[in-house]
Amino acid sequence: MDLHSNGRLLIFCSAFFLFLFQPFFSSLEAGQALAVLKEVDQQPSEPVSPAFQRGNEERATSPYWRTFIWEGLPADSLNDAGRSQILEAYQQNDWKPFFIGARFELNEKGRILLERLHRMEEDAVDPAPYSLDTLQKEILHLEQLRRAFMLVEPALQDALAVLDGSQASETSTVPIIKNEGNIQLASNNPQVPLPERALSKEKEVKYRELFKAASELDLQLAHALVRFAATMHPHSRDMQIMALTGEAQMGNFLKGLEPTSPQYRALQNYFRTYRDLVSQDVRQPVIGNVRLQHGATGEAVRSLQKRLQQEGLFREKISGVFDAATQSAVKEFQRIHLLEEDGTVGQRTREWLNVGYRDKMAMIADAMSHFRLSETRLHERYIRINIPQFMLEYYKDGKIRSLHRVIVGKASGKKIKLKGRLIGENHTPPLVSAIEQVIINPRWYVSDRIRLEIGGQAGDDPSYFSRNGYVQMSSQYPWGEPRLFMLPGPSNPLGRVKFDFPNPYAIYLHDTPKKHLFQRVRRDFSHGCIRVERAQELAQILLTDDENPAAQKTQNYYSTNRQVYIRLEKPVPIIIEYQQVSFTSDNQVVFCGDPYGWFKARSGASS
Repeated sequence: MDLHSNGRLLIFCSAFFLFLFQPFFSSLEAGQALAVLKEVDQQPSEPVSPAFQRGNEERATSPYWRTFIWEGLPADSLNDAGRSQILEAYQQNDWKPFFIGARFELNEKGRILLERLHRMEEDAVDPAPYSLDTLQKEILHLEQLRRAFMLVEPALQDALAVLDGSQASETSTVPIIKNEGNIQLASNNPQVPLPERALSKEKEVKYRELFKAASELDLQLAHALVRFAATMHPHSRDMQIMALTGEAQMGNFLKGLEPTSPQYRALQNYFRTYRDLVSQDVRQPVIGNVRLQHGATGEAVRSLQKRLQQEGLFREKISGVFDAATQSAVKEFQRIHLLEEDGTVGQRTREWLNVGYRDKMAMIADAMSHFRLSETRLHERYIRINIPQFMLEYYKDGKIRSLHRVIVGKASGKKIKLKGRLIGENHTPPLVSAIEQVIINPRWYVSDRIRLEIGGQAGDDPSYFSRNGYVQMSSQYPWGEPRLFMLPGPSNPLGRVKFDFPNPYAIYLHDTPKKHLFQRVRRDFSHGCIRVERAQELAQILLTDDENPAAQKTQNYYSTNRQVYIRLEKPVPIIIEYQQVSFTSDNQVVFCGDPYGWFKARSGASS
């Protein structure tokens, strides 16, 4: 049989194979793509010569990749700063694919990424934007093209491609198309004979299909990696480039995106619990408008026990009797939801008992997202305040060193527009800053708004301000009266310590003489500043950890009313957050509520 006849026979066999097996390929579900790839790796359709048996381990080398990858880039890629790392990575990678090997197969790096994307719901990440079904179909399509071509050319490899009229420049980062007018072998092996023209043309068409499909898939996987990395860790840009180019091992990179703290693991576990309740369509009992306490009986108690049982808090037999075990479960429920632990089902406990499992799942998902994006991930030593939890945590070496209750801004008050958003005038804003100095025996400079409130208390009494420790200043309020400050002393609202950190809201952290308010469960009483329990203790810890000489002199300072400024050698990051779901010092998840209604507003806007 001559060379011409042999070529026609190969083309006929290829077409016949596609005709027979196209129904099989079409019937495969997208989710079977990885199984197909695994099967192909283990059992190639045709024998492969030893020179090409490295398969997945062999890196793509053809200069033609540059043309097809460039043409596959979205039109806005050059102007999208959020995806500039992809262009940078391709340039560093000499415009070769990241996830496709020399034989146009998904490599190990691609498999690892795809497997992690299929587990993203463990982190409450919405899979919809990733179009995983489409990705799987494209992987399957690429595999179909590979199998078909391997019938014609078992030694399939990108370096052997011969594309008439196309030659990519080795030096330019932008593809250059040249019309050569003739076919040349890409291989430098003089022993490889020039194939019969019709067969070469058939191979060229198939190579073009492979380059195009593989390049588009590679780009989609690159965009998926960048999106996922930004969702899991917003400060991972440089590592994204290293993972794409292969400087960083893909598995280690993806693992490094995950928060490693036990608090995040606790959130994951709770998310899984409520996700299972939602997916299993568990019927949630509704607790009626009746007060339940120890000794009560009836159907309402049965509903209560079933509800507590579903959340894993009541482990006894459902009896309809509000016994000691039921009371204990109610107290545990109240502790988890920052309620007064009286073991009685009143209004606030009942409200939380009737919150839907899907709503709780959404709360935890929101908290997990905030946790991943939190600035706390960048520091080993910092202060974190969660507004709805009314708690301050001081971390050193990544571990909680000290806990303090706080009082935050009141939920009530008129609405004002701040940075384009309507919020309460007394709300404590989330922010990131750093405590730069500690002030002992601080003066309190009365703001315009609070001065108007005090004026109502003073009435017509001309001696009110002097009797209460206020001092007039030379400057004036907008309405013409002298500005006021209060001297240090037992009635000074700032107490004995103030912590200064720069911010555009003029708020700060401080002590208070009204220490009884820290015993309240809900603690939103201020005008926006944050009052901290055991403020002198916190100041001493910060100064000691700062190795500040003033740490040995604080008691002398407190013995006077002299205002003393102490600058920290190393400012302490302070991160004020608003998370509806948080955790305790022993990593117990707690539902904090939504005192400012911000979570409700966000949820309403997103829906």
